[in-house]
Amino acid sequence: MKKLFGLALVLLFASCQKDVTMYSYVPSDLEIPEIQGIKLQSYIVFDKVQINVKLPVSGEYRIKIFDFDNELVSQEVFNGSDGDNILNVYVNALPPSSYTVALYKNNTLIGKENFSNE
Repeated sequence: MKKLFGLALVLLFASCQKDVTMYSYVPSDLEIPEIQGIKLQSYIVFDKVQINVKLPVSGEYRIKIFDFDNELVSQEVFNGSDGDNILNVYVNALPPSSYTVALYKNNTLIGKENFSNE
Protein backbone atom coordinates (compact mmCIF):
# COMPACT_ATOMS: atom_id res chain seq x y z
CA MET A 1 0.00 0.00 0.00
CA LYS A 2 2.86 2.38 0.83
CA LYS A 3 4.49 1.75 -2.56
CA LEU A 4 1.22 2.49 -4.35
CA PHE A 5 0.76 5.69 -2.34
CA GLY A 6 4.37 6.74 -3.08
CA LEU A 7 3.89 6.08 -6.80
CA ALA A 8 0.70 8.18 -6.79
CA LEU A 9 2.59 11.07 -5.14
CA VAL A 10 5.41 10.88 -7.70
CA LEU A 11 2.91 10.92 -10.59
CA LEU A 12 1.02 13.83 -9.04
CA PHE A 13 4.25 15.79 -8.56
CA ALA A 14 5.36 15.10 -12.14
CA SER A 15 2.01 16.23 -13.57
CA CYS A 16 2.02 19.46 -11.49
CA GLN A 17 5.57 20.25 -12.51
CA LYS A 18 4.58 19.91 -16.17
CA ASP A 19 1.85 22.55 -15.72
CA VAL A 20 4.29 25.05 -14.20
CA THR A 21 6.68 24.92 -17.15
CA MET A 22 3.78 25.57 -19.51
CA TYR A 23 3.54 29.21 -18.37
CA SER A 24 7.02 30.14 -19.64
CA TYR A 25 5.54 30.92 -23.07
CA VAL A 26 5.31 34.61 -23.97
CA PRO A 27 2.50 35.45 -26.44
CA SER A 28 3.74 37.30 -29.53
CA ASP A 29 1.68 40.39 -28.68
CA LEU A 30 3.54 40.66 -25.36
CA GLU A 31 7.11 40.18 -26.60
CA ILE A 32 9.62 42.87 -25.63
CA PRO A 33 12.83 43.02 -27.72
CA GLU A 34 14.71 45.22 -25.20
CA ILE A 35 16.38 43.83 -22.07
CA GLN A 36 13.77 45.48 -19.83
CA GLY A 37 10.39 47.16 -20.10
CA ILE A 38 6.64 46.78 -19.81
CA LYS A 39 4.07 45.93 -22.47
CA LEU A 40 0.29 45.66 -22.27
CA GLN A 41 -1.69 43.12 -24.26
CA SER A 42 -4.31 45.76 -25.07
CA TYR A 43 -4.64 49.51 -24.59
CA ILE A 44 -8.41 49.38 -24.19
CA VAL A 45 -9.23 47.37 -21.08
CA PHE A 46 -12.54 46.13 -19.69
CA ASP A 47 -11.86 43.98 -16.62
CA LYS A 48 -8.20 43.02 -16.60
CA VAL A 49 -5.18 43.31 -18.84
CA GLN A 50 -2.31 40.90 -19.22
CA ILE A 51 1.11 42.54 -19.18
CA ASN A 52 4.66 41.45 -19.73
CA VAL A 53 7.19 42.92 -17.34
CA LYS A 54 10.67 42.16 -18.67
CA LEU A 55 13.33 42.57 -16.01
CA PRO A 56 17.14 42.71 -16.22
CA VAL A 57 17.62 41.12 -12.77
CA SER A 58 15.48 39.33 -10.20
CA GLY A 59 14.26 41.35 -7.25
CA GLU A 60 11.53 43.46 -5.73
CA TYR A 61 9.67 45.73 -8.16
CA ARG A 62 6.67 48.03 -7.89
CA ILE A 63 3.83 48.50 -10.37
CA LYS A 64 1.98 51.80 -10.02
CA ILE A 65 -1.19 52.98 -11.75
CA PHE A 66 -1.73 56.72 -12.20
CA ASP A 67 -4.92 58.44 -13.33
CA PHE A 68 -5.27 61.14 -16.01
CA ASP A 69 -4.19 63.83 -13.49
CA ASN A 70 -1.05 61.81 -12.62
CA GLU A 71 -2.43 60.92 -9.18
CA LEU A 72 -1.44 57.50 -7.82
CA VAL A 73 -4.54 55.29 -7.68
CA SER A 74 -2.99 51.85 -7.11
CA GLN A 75 0.35 50.18 -6.51
CA GLU A 76 1.63 46.71 -5.84
CA VAL A 77 5.01 45.26 -4.94
CA PHE A 78 6.03 41.96 -6.51
CA ASN A 79 9.11 39.76 -6.67
CA GLY A 80 10.06 39.43 -10.30
CA SER A 81 12.56 37.14 -11.92
CA ASP A 82 14.97 38.16 -14.64
CA GLY A 83 13.44 37.94 -18.10
CA ASP A 84 9.75 37.91 -18.97
CA ASN A 85 7.11 37.98 -16.21
CA ILE A 86 3.50 37.67 -17.39
CA LEU A 87 1.08 39.33 -14.95
CA ASN A 88 -2.61 40.22 -14.82
CA VAL A 89 -3.62 43.74 -13.81
CA TYR A 90 -7.24 44.01 -12.69
CA VAL A 91 -8.86 47.39 -13.37
CA ASN A 92 -12.56 46.70 -12.80
CA ALA A 93 -12.52 48.80 -9.59
CA LEU A 94 -11.25 51.89 -11.45
CA PRO A 95 -13.73 54.39 -12.90
CA PRO A 96 -13.73 54.70 -16.71
CA SER A 97 -10.83 56.96 -17.71
CA SER A 98 -7.29 56.95 -19.09
CA TYR A 99 -4.49 55.60 -16.92
CA THR A 100 -0.75 55.00 -16.92
CA VAL A 101 0.78 51.79 -15.58
CA ALA A 102 4.44 52.19 -14.62
CA LEU A 103 7.16 49.81 -13.47
CA TYR A 104 9.72 50.90 -10.86
CA LYS A 105 12.80 49.44 -9.21
CA ASN A 106 14.06 51.41 -6.16
CA ASN A 107 12.05 54.49 -7.24
CA THR A 108 13.67 54.38 -10.72
CA LEU A 109 11.23 54.22 -13.63
CA ILE A 110 11.86 51.22 -15.88
CA GLY A 111 8.92 51.63 -18.24
CA LYS A 112 5.35 52.83 -18.57
CA GLU A 113 2.33 52.32 -20.81
CA ASN A 114 -1.05 54.07 -21.15
CA PHE A 115 -4.46 52.39 -21.23
CA SER A 116 -8.14 53.26 -21.06
CA ASN A 117 -10.80 51.24 -19.29
CA GLU A 118 -14.38 51.09 -20.46
